[in-house]
Amino acid sequence: MLWLLSVVVLGCVGQVVGQWKEFLLANRLHQCQARPDQPRMPRSFYVHPGYFDTIPQNERIPPSHKNEPQYVAACGRVVDSAALDAYEFDTERYLCSIGLNIYDGAVWSIALALSQEADLAMQYEERIIDAAHTCQFSNLHADATCHGLLLKGTCNDPTHSGSCGFCYGSGTNQEMTLPRENAWIFRMLSDYWALEGTVDARCPEKGYVWTWNDYRPVLGENSWASLLAPMQVAYLKYGSTKAIPDSDISIRMALTYLPSLMKMMTSVGAVGYAPKNTLNMGKDFGYDVSTENNFSLLAGLKMLREILTKKGIHLDRMGDVNYLIDTITNYVKASYDPALGYFRQGGSFDMNSGQFVWASEPNFAVDCQTWGMSVVSPLLIDQWFGTGTSRNIWETTKRLGGYHCVSSYGNSTTTKATLSCDGLGFSYNSADQVFSGEWTLGGINMLRIFAKEYNDPSFSLEADRMLNAIKQQLVVYDVIDSVPVSGVLYANKRYFIPFGWWANPVLSTVSTAWTLLADQNFNPFFLGGAYTVNYP
Repeated sequence: MLWLLSVVVLGCVGQVVGQWKEFLLANRLHQCQARPDQPRMPRSFYVHPGYFDTIPQNERIPPSHKNEPQYVAACGRVVDSAALDAYEFDTERYLCSIGLNIYDGAVWSIALALSQEADLAMQYEERIIDAAHTCQFSNLHADATCHGLLLKGTCNDPTHSGSCGFCYGSGTNQEMTLPRENAWIFRMLSDYWALEGTVDARCPEKGYVWTWNDYRPVLGENSWASLLAPMQVAYLKYGSTKAIPDSDISIRMALTYLPSLMKMMTSVGAVGYAPKNTLNMGKDFGYDVSTENNFSLLAGLKMLREILTKKGIHLDRMGDVNYLIDTITNYVKASYDPALGYFRQGGSFDMNSGQFVWASEPNFAVDCQTWGMSVVSPLLIDQWFGTGTSRNIWETTKRLGGYHCVSSYGNSTTTKATLSCDGLGFSYNSADQVFSGEWTLGGINMLRIFAKEYNDPSFSLEADRMLNAIKQQLVVYDVIDSVPVSGVLYANKRYFIPFGWWANPVLSTVSTAWTLLADQNFNPFFLGGAYTVNYP
């Protein structure tokens, strides 16, 4: 990775503040000639040519994961483990290189709106997200008719073609099928379905090229794409809540999204992670609940309530909005485990008994803490569980998930020690010491809210230390299509995140966009960007 080492040295000079916009505009796929009215699609990452070729064989497949030989219908034969491993690694390579996670796109659009590019952000929302089509994909909605549940044996799909459809909530197959306009869109998008010059590693003798294979509609990503980002962009474009036009796309997208949330509400008071029959490597995510995803949704619902209330429109929908906010808030309260000292990352329903079981502990997620206390007031959490709870959750987060931490004391040696950290990782981090740009920025956002809510400037100083560490350690220069750019890495090294994906030391759209938000003192979880949690 010589390219990375060289650009890190350049990045250390610190002359990159204010240049984030150039990277966010440059790191996009080329214009789709078939759809010239579609804006250039942002990419989640800029992968420097040759990066994936430098990854050693023992770091290409997740630890403790083994692909067993299996029959692949496209190949017409059983495919061995080595070929399946190669295909899995190629999939990571191509998804990172040409793909966009719609959460990344949402934060990108907010950052652009803060950079006097609100019209471009709105074009992205209207012509890619709301239209749900790209250059080679005509429909990105997960609206395939529900024909029964795979795990319950009421539908069979031996070729893994998706023929059983997506099943939202519960009821008859018809009741679990959502109209296209209400159905979620897939979490990963691209302009390209097939990549010329590639080979499907599962059966290279067939001469097939690699084709897009990520079709997962997920709550968190859809909440950012359909709620948080459109409303923030509209606020930034028009300057106030009341100035947003009644017919604005942000309001329409939010109201269109609402019926699916009601359908996907579960018995534990949280909205489900994905529709049933949402598969990846044999696992059906339709029985899962994610705490972090519900935090994102909660922030978006609060924004929607603020807009509808201030404008006095669509008040007939407020019953659903208030129900979702109150119910999810109750789930949030239940997700905190006093014995562990943090919010649990979620759980799953048994497909037969219907019983909900929290994810096996220890199973610690840094963003459940930082995002959670950016959306739910730390003062309310203290009210629920006792004075000092929110501060203790933060100290626990640093102790378990901090990067490059040292103990520090107040003015007296009797003062309880706290941890001072350069940043945060993803989960347990004492041995791994991975430095995450994006997840650290989530912590910075939370600290600034703490400073405001507690009227304690020490939290702002802690946030400043972490932001400075990001700029000193994770900022790099590169050139994209002859344009010199500077951006923020996703992480300081390759690391398998225990929640199911690889972090890579490559330039990241979401890390860079979050850094722009931090530099502009903008909180994406609150309409208008103030570092607070309660609307007046």
